[in-house]
Amino acid sequence: MTKTQAPNQDERRSAIMQAAFMLFGQVGYAKATMKDIAAKAGVAQGLIGYHFSTKETLLVEVVREWMINKGMKEAFARLDLHVSPAEILQQGLLHVVEFRKENPEWFTLLISLWTESVNNEKLAKELLELYKEMKSGIMEVIDRMELQLEKSEKETLASLIQAVFDGLALQAPVLLSPEPLSREQVSRGIGWMLEGIRSATQKKGESNHE
Repeated sequence: MTKTQAPNQDERRSAIMQAAFMLFGQVGYAKATMKDIAAKAGVAQGLIGYHFSTKETLLVEVVREWMINKGMKEAFARLDLHVSPAEILQQGLLHVVEFRKENPEWFTLLISLWTESVNNEKLAKELLELYKEMKSGIMEVIDRMELQLEKSEKETLASLIQAVFDGLALQAPVLLSPEPLSREQVSRGIGWMLEGIRSATQKKGESNHE
């Protein structure tokens, strides 16, 4: 392979990913064909198989790219970890809202993966791995927030944050709502979540001193 071939392959792979994201997000996984994806990407259909082997693999890689790399990693990279825990969480959740608005196809794409994984063991396992990756990233941020929580409690908080992310995505169809939650609603909800953590921590501290 020459030095000029690798960048071209990377560009074609990226074009396939972008085309699949658009089509999966616009018409759904079931209706989007490999032929349509190839045409939109401007590549030969066989090249999709070369890079992704199956349509299922392509779906998983597209979701991983937008969920982990473009979604979660970009959000975490923008976080200001020198502010209060409430402000850190608010930054992250508001990024989810903005990400959804900027990527309207994301809703249908994620729903496609959830739906297809119900009767597809391979996709179900891949979905589980994606959520493990996401939870691991959230745990890193929680650790930096210096909350007085045990590991199991941090894992519970990470799961709750994941549930909020999913909830925002489920409220995301542009035709139903241009903005699922307002900044004020997100801020208030985070306040409630952290107030519950503080209350539980205080009660645990009081019990330990009795």
